[in-house]
Amino acid sequence: MAKKVVEVQTCDTEEVKTQGRMRNAERDKKQKDALGLYVRGYSLQSISEMETIKVGVKTLNEWKKKYNWEEEKQLQNISPNEIKAMIRSNIAAIKSGKQMPYRPDDISKLASAWDKMDDAKKKAVYSMETFDNFIDWFQDIVAKSKLQKREKNLQLLKEIRLLQESYIETLI
Repeated sequence: MAKKVVEVQTCDTEEVKTQGRMRNAERDKKQKDALGLYVRGYSLQSISEMETIKVGVKTLNEWKKKYNWEEEKQLQNISPNEIKAMIRSNIAAIKSGKQMPYRPDDISKLASAWDKMDDAKKKAVYSMETFDNFIDWFQDIVAKSKLQKREKNLQLLKEIRLLQESYIETLI
């Protein structure tokens, strides 16, 4: 006796359709946003609870290990002023007869890499840093918003991001 196969028609809601694996673009955006928050000092737990991220702590931990977020956090915090501070601390060590805390070659490489950037690239870097700081500030506002205000702020954040990305593309 043959089994009878019955076709069942379902009607998924948008929420059900969006559950499961993320699209590459969505995952990349969430990774970038989560990394930005991590670099700023947010815990993985608080990042996972943010409305714009909505990714589990386990996934964030995997991304952190796979993409070396700790190293990125350290690199993101190096600025021209910090390079100058490294140079000053080496000079102070030389004056006092102590061992230099940083190898001169490492400082030279950092300074050289920064100097080799042409003015247009530096402008793009400064603009991106400023935009990222603004987005981080606004994400804090979104996270603290309530219901309808949060939705409105999320939409505004998306629009601002698109404008910023378009502007940065003109600089590069």
